[in-house]
Amino acid sequence: MYKLDEIVVEYPASRDGRAIDKAFLLDKIRAYAAHYRHLPKRSKVILWHGDSLEFATRLLALGQFDVDVILPPNCQAQTLRDLANLSPFYSGEVLEDLPSEMVLIDEYSDEHTHPEQLYWPCAEVGAGELVFFTSGSTGPAKAIGKTWRAINTELATLESTFTTDAEAEFVAMVSHQHIYGLLFKLLWPLRYGHRFEVTTYQYPEHLAKRVSGYNTWFMVASPAQLSRLTQDNVLIPVRERISKVFSSGGPLKDDDAMTLFAQLELGVTQVYGSTETGGIGYRDVVSKELTPWQPFSGVSVSQGVTSLLLCSPLIEEPQRALDDTGKVLSDGCFVLTGRADRTVKVAEKRVNLAGMEQRLNAHENVANCVIVQLQSGRLGALVELTHDANSATTNKETSSALKQWLSLEFEAVCIPRKWRYVSELPYNSQGKLVYSELEQYFV
Repeated sequence: MYKLDEIVVEYPASRDGRAIDKAFLLDKIRAYAAHYRHLPKRSKVILWHGDSLEFATRLLALGQFDVDVILPPNCQAQTLRDLANLSPFYSGEVLEDLPSEMVLIDEYSDEHTHPEQLYWPCAEVGAGELVFFTSGSTGPAKAIGKTWRAINTELATLESTFTTDAEAEFVAMVSHQHIYGLLFKLLWPLRYGHRFEVTTYQYPEHLAKRVSGYNTWFMVASPAQLSRLTQDNVLIPVRERISKVFSSGGPLKDDDAMTLFAQLELGVTQVYGSTETGGIGYRDVVSKELTPWQPFSGVSVSQGVTSLLLCSPLIEEPQRALDDTGKVLSDGCFVLTGRADRTVKVAEKRVNLAGMEQRLNAHENVANCVIVQLQSGRLGALVELTHDANSATTNKETSSALKQWLSLEFEAVCIPRKWRYVSELPYNSQGKLVYSELEQYFV
C-alpha cells in the first residue's frame, strides 16, 4: 500500500499556471472520503465532473472504499437515465438533467477527522472496480470493469516505458472521463510523483500559451486534434518545451505523424489499445518506412485465423481475439491491416454500427436503415421510411428529427453527417447488403 502523502509531490497540479499544493489536494480528498465512508459496501457510485481536479479528488476518495465507480462516457440525458438503473448514488458536477432517481452524495466540509490516512487505491485497501462504457459512443453501450490491479499495472508500465524526463509536466487536450485521458493526464502523474495541468485545452493556441516558459511537457492529445494541428502548427515556436507527444483513441495517419515530426522535431508516440484490453503496443512514425507496433512489456500478440490474438497481464483470460487484423513479425512486433468487426472509430469515439442502426430503427418513422463509415471517416445513414411517415415533411426536416433521436444516446460528433432516403434498402439476390457498394449513395 502506498500512502498518498508520500507519493504525491509538493505541487502536484496547476490550473492555467497557478500552482496547487499537496495539502490542498489531500484535504479535498479527505473531506469527500469522510462522507463516502457511509456508503454501503459493494455499492456503485456514478462519477462525472468536467473539472479534472474535482474529478480526481472524488475518484481517489472513492478509491479508499469497497465501492465500484461508474464513469459515464458523457452526461447526455439518456445516458444518465440509463445509468440510474445501475445505481442511485451520484458524485460530481451538479447537472440540469440529473435524473430524479439519482442522489447527490457529495457533501464538502472542512470538519472531518476520518480517514486520517489516505492510500493510493488498490486491492489491499479494498478499492472496488472502475466501470467504463467503451468510449461512450456504442449503442447499446458495453460496460467494461477494470480492477485497480489492472489500472496500477498499466500505470507502472507507462512509467517504466516512457518516463525519461522526471521534471516533465502533463498537459492534455483530451477528457479525463475516458480511460486514455484518465490514465495519461491524471493517474500516471499522481501515482508517480509528476505534475499535471488541470485545464483541458481544446484549442492549440491556448495550449501553446500554457506550455511556453521554462517547464517541459508531456502532451496528451487525440489523432483528430493532431491531424488538425498539422495545418497551422502553433506549437512550433514552443517545441523545445515539449518532451513527448502521445496519441491514442484511434489511428493517426502516417502522413500526419511525419508532418508533425518535421514540425516539432519530435516523433508522436502512438499508443494502441482499448478500454477492454488496456495498452497493447506503441510506435513513433518518423519516416515512410513501415513502422510496426512494439508490444508493451509483458504483452504479446500472435496470429489468429480471423484477427490478432492478445496475451496480456491486463486481461483476465489467457488469450483474447482483438477487433483488428494484422501480421505478427518475427521479432514479436506487429502491423495492423484493418478492423475485424462493425465497431469503428469516429473522431476517436467508438461506435458500434449495429447498435446505432438498432436505435435508429426504433424511431416510429424508420422502417429500415443501414449505417456506413465513409472514406472521410464520418458516418452516413441510408434510411427506408415507413409508409406512415409524413410525406409533407422534407428530407432536411426528417434528418433533423432523426439526428435529435440519436442524440439522446450518442454524442454529436458520432451522429451521421450524410443522410439518404430510399424506397427500400439495396439488398442483393442473397438478401444481404453489400457494404462495399453502399458508399456510392453518398457521393
